[in-house]
Amino acid sequence: MTVHIQDSPAAAYRRAGEEHDLDALMTTLADDVVLHSPLSATATFQGRDQVGELFSVVMSVLSGMRYHSDVGDDRTRVLTATARLRDLEVHEAAVVEVDDEGLVKDITLYVRPLPALTALMAALGPGMARASGRPGLALLVGAAVRPLAAMTRLGDRTLVPLVTRRGRR
Repeated sequence: MTVHIQDSPAAAYRRAGEEHDLDALMTTLADDVVLHSPLSATATFQGRDQVGELFSVVMSVLSGMRYHSDVGDDRTRVLTATARLRDLEVHEAAVVEVDDEGLVKDITLYVRPLPALTALMAALGPGMARASGRPGLALLVGAAVRPLAAMTRLGDRTLVPLVTRRGRR
């Protein structure tokens, strides 16, 4: 079966993300959708409610989502995108699997570079805790992940150039 990319479920998913349209994004998801987080091997979001809550928080911190690649077949697509998290560029790859009804049933996300990944963790963790009605946990999660985000950003700016050709004299 030949997939016309502009008509595919992945195309609707991409459009909704680029347009920052949570309602449209939710219409692309199966009721039992599963999202595998790029932040933790133990963080899996199951069902439209959990995934929708996550996407709501994601859309509150990311801007300028633009998809660049869409490859695969009618059941599995790999999408690549860039977005902004404040002053950081975030690169995302998503493996999107589609069910028999043409709805997204499984999403596995990958994010780079490391400073963007840890900044995303620092933004999403507290946001997810607040969204689930646990403001105290939001403070704890924020306190735990902010130092990691700061260390990776500092290391990327100061240490990485020292060990790459750019930093050699």
